Amino acid sequence: MSEGPIVAATDFSSAARRGVAEAMRLAVQRGLPLIVVHVIPPLVAPTPLLDEVQLGQLSVDLHRDMLQAAQREMEILSQDNAAPDKIETKILDGDPSRELLGLCQARNASLLVLGSHGAGALNELMFGSVARRMVRRAPCSVLIVRPEEK
Repeated sequence: MSEGPIVAATDFSSAARRGVAEAMRLAVQRGLPLIVVHVIPPLVAPTPLLDEVQLGQLSVDLHRDMLQAAQREMEILSQDNAAPDKIETKILDGDPSRELLGLCQARNASLLVLGSHGAGALNELMFGSVARRMVRRAPCSVLIVRPEEK
């Protein structure tokens, strides 16, 4: 592993929390900085039921609420006792795959850690998987942390 930071992506789900916890453990163990990142995806698709003004205001309000919730969650994560000394949190806007790729490239990440949701085959086929795209395209190693078995 090179000396770049470890990047951990989170959507604040239980699967993502497991991934962040593993990234924290690895960052402490290896003495590497950790970047925890959340990406707010594009929010509202146009629909004939909403006019442009309503759609614009709905998008602004929804984005504001999502940003505030993400900031609260990031604050909780960064205060975790297991967090490494060098932890940075980032909230980005856009396509999660594209934003994660850009961050890993720009920061010369040594590892990208993602929690796996274990989505069903149909969901995976229809919507794709950020984890799958990252494994194929990331400029660094990718660690997928599987969900806890029941």
